[in-house]
Amino acid sequence: MGWFARLNIASKLSVMVASVIFVFSLLSGFILWSSLSEVMRQDLEARGKSIAMEISQFSSEPIQMGNLYALEELIFMAKNNNEFVEYIFIVDPNQKIMAHTFRNGIPEKLFPIHTYIQKNGTENDILEFESNMGQIDDIICPIEEGSLGYVRLGVNEKALIMMLAKNFFKLVCITLAVGLLGAWFVYKLAHIFTRPLEKLIHRAETISAGGFPSHPLTVRSGDEFGRLTTAMNNMAGSLQAGEIERKKLLGHLLNVQENERKRISMEIHDESGQALTALILSIRALANQVEDQEQREYILAVRDETYHILQKLRHLAVELRPPALDELGIEAAVQNLISGYQKFNNLTVTFICHLQQQPDDMTSLALYRIIQECLTNIIKHSHATKASVYLEGTQWVQLIVKDNGIGVTEEIIKKARQTNHLGIYGMQERIQILGGMMQITSEKPEWMTVYRIQLKAVTKGRDMDV
Repeated sequence: MGWFARLNIASKLSVMVASVIFVFSLLSGFILWSSLSEVMRQDLEARGKSIAMEISQFSSEPIQMGNLYALEELIFMAKNNNEFVEYIFIVDPNQKIMAHTFRNGIPEKLFPIHTYIQKNGTENDILEFESNMGQIDDIICPIEEGSLGYVRLGVNEKALIMMLAKNFFKLVCITLAVGLLGAWFVYKLAHIFTRPLEKLIHRAETISAGGFPSHPLTVRSGDEFGRLTTAMNNMAGSLQAGEIERKKLLGHLLNVQENERKRISMEIHDESGQALTALILSIRALANQVEDQEQREYILAVRDETYHILQKLRHLAVELRPPALDELGIEAAVQNLISGYQKFNNLTVTFICHLQQQPDDMTSLALYRIIQECLTNIIKHSHATKASVYLEGTQWVQLIVKDNGIGVTEEIIKKARQTNHLGIYGMQERIQILGGMMQITSEKPEWMTVYRIQLKAVTKGRDMDV
């Protein structure tokens, strides 16, 4: 019954109504068949007896006058006017055939029937027997109390069955027609009733997909659908207000996070960097004053290690807040970022930038962080050797990041969420705040993972509402 579960409510109601009416028609037909078959059988026998008696009355004169032609005409006319009559023949008291309706002669097995009545009685009698034509009711009727002979008339019950079948077929057809009409009426009526439900389903699907309608649904009635529509409008309003507040809070958190990164980067660069630089100069001066060669080499080794630590701190400061992003723009900052990744990892990255205008600081920072997260994911998880970063746009900024690694599946994303590796979700939050969209696909066989990100282009000098 999987197909039935996939039907809508109106179709289900129509199918149920049509099925009930169909079953009712079958039951009614069988009840009618069983109740009328016996009544019609008795009526058929009564009509057969009546015809036999009429033939008995009208055949007396032709028999007495020896007019066998009139006798045959009488029985043929009676047979042709009654389709349920299978045969008619007339015998004299000595069982000699005077007239019959058989084309090839009378079957011999018909003669032994009614022998007792023919010899000893004058009443009508009916006996049943099976023949190649079906069940036959053989009726015997004496002519002038048997003094002139007997009328034998065979009634075929096949006509009764055909009559019942014809009436049964008519009943079924009428019931089916009524059922189809009722199903159509129920479908239209249910469709009218469920039309508000379709709008509610569409509205719920829109909200579940992350979208919010621009206007509430119109409440046209005070019934259950009207109450459900009002509840849906209230729920959509509450969810939309909550989403706006969430985006504002998330935007504020991201701003606070970036400001804190900028502050830490400046402290590392200005304070820790200068302190380590001064320490390196002091170590170099100390090395120049030491005369022992072994001690001097040890001091120089300490100086080199200190210089290496200084380089790491400078790299960390750049990752926290790249100065090139503020000074040179998004293209130069991304180029420096890619150069750093290629320097320390076995990854070849192609960068193409066709931006018509320089995005504002928030959009530029979001693009930088998204590219940074994509490259980090490629290095840590995809095992790729080749990647491509493509940046273009005028009204919308389109960012495409591709790699030839193992690809990203739903299972990998689910596992990353369970293990608190939320880089992709962080990217999605940034994109949603800026009113953009992200899609993860593949372009096999060359590119296994393709990040497609679109952000609304906001150039410098314009404010962006968060």
